[in-house]
Amino acid sequence: MDEQVHALIDAIELARDERSIRNALKKFAVDCGFERYAYLHPGPTGAGVSSDYPPEWRESYFRNGYSSIDPVVTRAKRLKAPFAWSSEDLHPRRRSSEERRFFAEATDFGIRSGLTMPLQASFGTVAMLTLASARPFSEISRVPDAHRAATAVAFVHAKLSLLSDFHVEESETRLTAQEATCLTWSSLGKYMPEIAAILGIEHRTVQFHLDNVREKLGAINLPHAVRIAFLRKLLN
Repeated sequence: MDEQVHALIDAIELARDERSIRNALKKFAVDCGFERYAYLHPGPTGAGVSSDYPPEWRESYFRNGYSSIDPVVTRAKRLKAPFAWSSEDLHPRRRSSEERRFFAEATDFGIRSGLTMPLQASFGTVAMLTLASARPFSEISRVPDAHRAATAVAFVHAKLSLLSDFHVEESETRLTAQEATCLTWSSLGKYMPEIAAILGIEHRTVQFHLDNVREKLGAINLPHAVRIAFLRKLLN
């Protein structure tokens, strides 16, 4: 597969618009034995996306906030190295109803297995290029060299980032009233015990709401959550 990775790097270097990039990514997917591709870069204000996944699936994915429960995204952020996957072996036990719905819907749209190549991007974010197949298990002779794969994704990431008309899927994350209130007080420098006293609730309840906020926003800590919430206009 390293030969195909080198060819992708060359094609992206010569690309001058998003259409050329999409064509190069599609050829790369097919040459590697897959049917579809998806470039995804979840950022503070939304997600940069270039994909030939079915439009209905892309719309459902972002409308339902699936990126927060997608195990491929979670694994990419953790491993930061290429890995093969299939829906059959991604957390097959103890799935929540939301996770079961996610996997069933993805399978309906022909996304059952694949190869994902992550890239550490700016401000702790991770961009990733996924090749996907409708087959239960993809036949991958060898996962590409991590350095070459990261270089290829870096080329894609850099070229797409320079395009003024590059599509960014806006976040539809919503905070509950209590979550927003707790985060607002946190943004004003209040600690959890102080917030609990102000709102007349238990300390553990404040922690529960703020933990939910961090999870929803994909934040590392509270200051990061505050930053993301302001960028997404979730707080005044």
